Amino acid sequence: MDINNFTKPFTKKSFKDRMKDTGFLIKNSFTIMGKDEDIKTPLIKMIIFTTIIRVLFFLSLIPIFTAQTHENVGLLVFSILTMIFLVLVIIPFRFFFDIRQKANQSWIVYNTLCGKDISYQDSVDHTKSEKGKLRIIGVVDLLITYGKAGRNENNFLMNLLFGFLEEVWDLLSHFMLPSIVIEQKKLKEIVPDLKSLKENVPATLTGVFGLDFAGNVITGIVVGVFVILFLVSIGIGWLIALVSDVGVIHLFGDANFTISWIPGFIIIMIGTIASGIMKKIVESIKAIYFTIFYTSIKQPENIADDMKEELTHYLLLKETK
Repeated sequence: MDINNFTKPFTKKSFKDRMKDTGFLIKNSFTIMGKDEDIKTPLIKMIIFTTIIRVLFFLSLIPIFTAQTHENVGLLVFSILTMIFLVLVIIPFRFFFDIRQKANQSWIVYNTLCGKDISYQDSVDHTKSEKGKLRIIGVVDLLITYGKAGRNENNFLMNLLFGFLEEVWDLLSHFMLPSIVIEQKKLKEIVPDLKSLKENVPATLTGVFGLDFAGNVITGIVVGVFVILFLVSIGIGWLIALVSDVGVIHLFGDANFTISWIPGFIIIMIGTIASGIMKKIVESIKAIYFTIFYTSIKQPENIADDMKEELTHYLLLKETK
């Protein structure tokens, strides 16, 4: 593969071009997944887990919304305990689960590039020996995410710092995965490799060397669609309040302005689940992309000859002729 094509100056793309590139990455990433069905398995597991977490969270909110009508103290206590369990146990565990799944996916992708067909269980057995390193990545990922969530919105310097750390860590963690999985490198040995990454990253990509634009574009689309749907749900809730008392609440303390919270609740839940699914798809695309990128730079001789041209076009975001 001709990695010299990767050394062009960065250019800032328009939203339309980023939309086009995002579509290209999604389409061609799924094409790569199609070369081995096992590549999809880690993504499916991440989607299922994140969906379960979100559904449990919203179900735990229902007793709170209905507390005034049912006044079931036991149900309220169960709801609060469920949320605490999610925040302190399940959600932190998800960071380690996702890192392991992306590592599994990286190993399957690498073997696919080399013309080998391995199973998902083969990837689990392979990454098992690297669990310690993967846990460290999970811990840092968790700390940055929780630190960002708990920061003071009015502190400009802290916001700037966490924004920088998040972007740099996003790049670093996705580059670490193939280094750990493919070459079993120690974490301290990976840092020098970042120089190769910086020198060879495709100029067609935006953001901090990477694919963050994909997440931003998709998030923007999802948020825009569900803001519209939420406004529609308010109208539906108002119509329900005219004919029924189910889920009715008074807005702004005005007894004359009542709506049912149920349609809005359902739309927010669906939107949150959809956003979580799209986020996992983006993370999976990054794991695939950086595995291909890493292999192209570090072990180009191992890539099957019939895939080299296709992968070069994929890395440069160019359609094959």
